[in-house]
Amino acid sequence: MNRIVKNRSVIPKSRLLVILLGFPIISSIISLLLLRRDLLTFKQVDFFSVFWGIIIVWYLVQIVIIKRILNSSCLSFNDIGYRFNKKETLYFILGYLIFAFILFGVIEYLLASIDITSTKLNSLSDFSNLTPKTSLQRFIFIIAGLVAGISEEFVYRGFAINGLENHNINKWSAILIAAIPFVFQHGLKSLDQFWWFFITGIIMGLIYVVSKRKLYINIIIHWLVILSAMLAILQVL
Repeated sequence: MNRIVKNRSVIPKSRLLVILLGFPIISSIISLLLLRRDLLTFKQVDFFSVFWGIIIVWYLVQIVIIKRILNSSCLSFNDIGYRFNKKETLYFILGYLIFAFILFGVIEYLLASIDITSTKLNSLSDFSNLTPKTSLQRFIFIIAGLVAGISEEFVYRGFAINGLENHNINKWSAILIAAIPFVFQHGLKSLDQFWWFFITGIIMGLIYVVSKRKLYINIIIHWLVILSAMLAILQVL
């Protein structure tokens, strides 16, 4: 039976811990594929496209799991700060896609106007830099960015911060605690970019709290940060 605090259901500690520990662990395991790219490299589809396809599925699974846990505690996305209805959500997603594909078009136009050598492209290639280098990769990256921005904000801001607070942890401590699993959500990249992700997690947590838990603001900022990675390809211009 769920505990009730201030007339609201509370996520059981066990489920909260499973999410905050389990999601980063699974994400880290998936990221190990970066060390064995040959396993996901095929004649017609490159590693990047397959890898980010797996990431897209994993982020969608996270959203479904969070939704089910909330529902089991008589809660909804509205209770963690996401208050858009289905129609508003559709417009929200369409807004992202329109912006992202305009950016995609601009990048494609700029790249088509110059000659880029494979050497320059390979200079962007290492396990911590997953800059999309082809049109297909950039297309898949846009979809991955869509679900990643929503999923990570649902999990590590809305779900985690509220869940921790409901177990008598003050909001500032909740922001710090939630930022730690957010770091390891990024798998191998967290090894050499720990502080970047940790500070980003804290800043996003602060934005969430200061904005009176309007989760759509976090999602928009998160989307912009993700899409900025596509601009890294312009380094070769």
